Amino acid sequence: MYELKVLHVGEYVKGGVATYLHTLFSGAISYNVDNYLVLSCPLSDTNWEIPRSKIYYYPYKRRLKDIPTAMFHIWRVIRRVNPDILMVHSTWAGVFVRLPYLFISKRKEKIIYNAHGWAFLRDTSIVYKKIYALIEKILSYVTDCIINVSEYEQNAARLYGIPSKKMVCIYNGIDAPYIRTAKVEGLDSSKINLLFVGRFDRQKGLDWLLEQFRNNITREDIHLYVIGATVVDRLNVSTKSERVTFLGWVDRQQIDGYYRLCDALIMPSRWEAFGLTAVEAMCNEMPVIASRQGALPEIVCLNESGWLFDMDSDGKSLNEVLYSLNKEVIRRIGKRAKIRYELYFTATQMRRRVASLYKDLCTNNLDRSQ
Repeated sequence: MYELKVLHVGEYVKGGVATYLHTLFSGAISYNVDNYLVLSCPLSDTNWEIPRSKIYYYPYKRRLKDIPTAMFHIWRVIRRVNPDILMVHSTWAGVFVRLPYLFISKRKEKIIYNAHGWAFLRDTSIVYKKIYALIEKILSYVTDCIINVSEYEQNAARLYGIPSKKMVCIYNGIDAPYIRTAKVEGLDSSKINLLFVGRFDRQKGLDWLLEQFRNNITREDIHLYVIGATVVDRLNVSTKSERVTFLGWVDRQQIDGYYRLCDALIMPSRWEAFGLTAVEAMCNEMPVIASRQGALPEIVCLNESGWLFDMDSDGKSLNEVLYSLNKEVIRRIGKRAKIRYELYFTATQMRRRVASLYKDLCTNNLDRSQ
């Protein structure tokens, strides 16, 4: 049986985008898909489930002078691999790949684009939002299908003028957890131990959360453990607090042990197209305490998979959630969170829908009502 050749293109492939690709690659054999990958270095993952011969890196940092070089390297890989499908991940990779196709009249390969969070939904000015939306609308002309990872993202894209007929919503999914355990020296199991997992970037809101721990969170039996590192933004993240412990960046194959070790995940995101760490927590029977931003209310349902709070300056909303918690409530909601994961967010569901999209694109039988 013929295998579809899919070339995935990314810019900084770390964190959520990397997890998405790892999940796709893990089940590729079942769907007759031959995956290739081109991504930037040094700020990307290097350990992948596909052969090294099918992975291409290009030197790059996010600055204007590196853009032409990145586009040249990506274009050269496209010509070498000669894929059936180009699957493009994230905003900048979307520009690098699709911009040249505006000037090419004929092409064999189909183009799928997943922004993993639209640029025009970020916390920026209205002028920039309109500029980003215009660029995305122009690039959509050479895109065969656009994957949105949540209904929130899809509805917002429609409002900003992205063609509905080219869009489909496919939730992110993850595989069942690896059998791993973690050990954190000094962890007090009698306390409520919260876990933050993510980049130390403005989007993820760690700076806001640390400010609340310094000034506003009054419950003394709560400790915060932080997993992650700076990737793009250079936020001033203070590491000096008796109630906060930084654990650094943890390999994805070890992360489940930390979800199981702590009581609840906390996500103070300023914007979020999906919220993959929420699903990772739910898969491990861990409830989620999340900001009421972006797509998080689609994933985190009150008293079903966790709790929502407003990011007010005095931390009042978050404090109300924290004071309502005890170990028994956390365990009960954690079990419900696992059920919600199994219903909506498994990797098998995501891979099946993406593989079906590949097939429909290549047979010109695309039905987005699935």
